[in-house]
Amino acid sequence: MNFMPIFEAAAHQLRSAFGEDGKLKLGKVDCLEHPGLENRFNVGKYPTVRIVRFGRVRQKEYRGQRSRDAIVQFVYNELRDPIDEFQSMNDLQKLPNQKNMIIGYFEQKDLLEYEVFRKSALTMRDHCQFHASFGEAAMSMSSSGKNKIKFVRNLAHDNQDLNNEYSGSLTGFSEMLRWFQEKCRPLVRELTFENAEEISEEGRQFVILFHNKSDSKSVQEFENVIEAELMNELDNINFLTADGASFSHPLYHLDKSEEDLPLIVIDSFVHMYLFPNYSDIHTPGKLKEFIGSLFSGDLHVAYHLKDDLAETVREDNPQDDRGENELTSEEIIQGTTTPQSVYKSKFRKLLPSRNRYTFAREEL
Repeated sequence: MNFMPIFEAAAHQLRSAFGEDGKLKLGKVDCLEHPGLENRFNVGKYPTVRIVRFGRVRQKEYRGQRSRDAIVQFVYNELRDPIDEFQSMNDLQKLPNQKNMIIGYFEQKDLLEYEVFRKSALTMRDHCQFHASFGEAAMSMSSSGKNKIKFVRNLAHDNQDLNNEYSGSLTGFSEMLRWFQEKCRPLVRELTFENAEEISEEGRQFVILFHNKSDSKSVQEFENVIEAELMNELDNINFLTADGASFSHPLYHLDKSEEDLPLIVIDSFVHMYLFPNYSDIHTPGKLKEFIGSLFSGDLHVAYHLKDDLAETVREDNPQDDRGENELTSEEIIQGTTTPQSVYKSKFRKLLPSRNRYTFAREEL
């Protein structure tokens, strides 16, 4: 109940700023009285603040500070136009971030096609960057000389793949939005303390590249392998990168430090599995095989073999009080020819906590 006065104060301030023009409304629902809405909005804990735009519930929640000013600023950010206008390709090539671009070419702004483009961009603003050009400049850049939309994964390596041109209805919002959702699905995201709970709620297991913050080479190598071999796993796995300095605690429990980076780990929220040798990422199929052993159950079996072996070591040598995370790879009974390092999950602490906006950061 402490959040309710703050939310109502924010609503009052926003009403004063925007009036009743229909641009936004802040509402509240008592889920105990309306369980149907609780299920529709996928509410698991209270309070939950979500955006509904064009009749669609946005998965991302508000997780900012519980203050009037923070909520008001969040709303202003959401109302900001998500589309940047450009005049030439040179404008886009100067941008520091040239990845995951949706680019639209339109004869003019005052078109239904552009309005649908803008509505779709508003819905997907967190997943892609959106750019639009208009008039003669746009038509000269459009290979067809007509209104066109294309997706570019990386402008620096744009191969003009025709499959990345939108071929559906330019006036059909649902169809265009589905195409945006398909194209804007991220290959890799950066894991931070701020987004960890949100990402964990998606329910997909983590494959994490731990790297030094200044090391962009390993990040690019990781992305290249995913794009070449693992695109069909995007529904099952969250591929993530993480700054090893920030997440030093999981590294410690992997018997690793920043000197051992980069390294790759699978976290199933029950166990952690260490990819034995990072350099094997350059061997075609090696990372794919490692991830496949997660779904086949081989890695899970290896964990319990290691757990059982730790108990056996303690029984055979009562003076040896090492835990299962301290056994050497030579002491681990393997079901495959490649030694695997398996540990208890530390990232299960990122799963939703009883207090929605907090989790024990010092424990990670």
